[in-house]
Amino acid sequence: MGVKRFAWALGVLGVVLALFGWQQQSPGAFVGVALVALAGVLLVTSRRRPNS
Repeated sequence: MGVKRFAWALGVLGVVLALFGWQQQSPGAFVGVALVALAGVLLVTSRRRPNS
């Protein structure tokens, strides 16, 4: 599994946890938002290529 696929999987899991967490009023919503943010960072940094 590559970094981009892993990031997309984290993003999907984060969205599911955020939706479920808001319905249940549990800390799962915060974890979901954190996973989506982490997935975004992974996707942005995976696009950068070093010039060397």
